[in-house]
Amino acid sequence: MLFLWVKVNLLKKRGREHYLKISHILVPTDFSPFSDLAIQNAAFFCKVFDAQLTLAHILTLGEVNALTSEPGNPWENVIQAIQNDMQQEYNKNSSECQLGKKPILEVLVGEPAEEIVKFAEESQVDMIIMGTHGRTGLASIFLGSVTVDVIKRTCIPVTVIKCLSALH
Repeated sequence: MLFLWVKVNLLKKRGREHYLKISHILVPTDFSPFSDLAIQNAAFFCKVFDAQLTLAHILTLGEVNALTSEPGNPWENVIQAIQNDMQQEYNKNSSECQLGKKPILEVLVGEPAEEIVKFAEESQVDMIIMGTHGRTGLASIFLGSVTVDVIKRTCIPVTVIKCLSALH
């Protein structure tokens, strides 16, 4: 069994080194091409290092109200539809890295960065892998960044995957 060990010099003063085992990876998804890249990378890590993958989609309270206000669309149907979309997104982006384990599919409600960090900490996630739009300048200031907010709010390692088109 292979494991990914990340060397962390937390106790360097005492001459000892710690290692962090990666066994559970969280990928928040918004179903964008940026999330697709994050899933591709996470699926590869999970296959190589035998880690559990969790995909999470976060809805704001406004989105929940809009989705459940439609007649005949109870909350259970909304969750099932989103989980189906996440499973399809996983299948599309992990074809070369199919795991023996199925991904865990979570639908969370609230402010995205807050919910991602809360879920990661409560679920003992070892790494968060996120896609980013790669906005710079005023666009990043005015639009904000869930990825940056997650990085600021947690001590869990966050790997950021930037879309190639955002590099140009």
